[in-house]
Amino acid sequence: MGRMAAIHRRLPEQETAVRDIHAHKPLDIGPCHIDLAAGRVLVEGKDVPLTPQEYSLLKTLVENQNLALSRDKLLALAWGYNYGGDTRTVDVHIQKLRHKLKLSRQIQTVYKLGYRLSTE
Repeated sequence: MGRMAAIHRRLPEQETAVRDIHAHKPLDIGPCHIDLAAGRVLVEGKDVPLTPQEYSLLKTLVENQNLALSRDKLLALAWGYNYGGDTRTVDVHIQKLRHKLKLSRQIQTVYKLGYRLSTE
């Protein structure tokens, strides 16, 4: 029983470490080049200015690419647990990212759940 508890305590640390490794690799998706390590986002070779919140949301999507995330989960990860706003703010920020980064096909709406950044 104690051995299993020790394994389960280590699991979140391992998942975080894997996420951090992927977060530092540049990602080319559609016309967009995302380099989280450098804090740069390029579309068709041009820098795209993002607000801090748009960047945080993009970073969350990249770190969890190909995974469907609920609006509540996105709020928790990109805004922080203390955010007391409406989940519709996620929709507005997703719309802005799709437009600015020309990723309308890659940032997918998952019916009755939330959103996913598809890199496949």
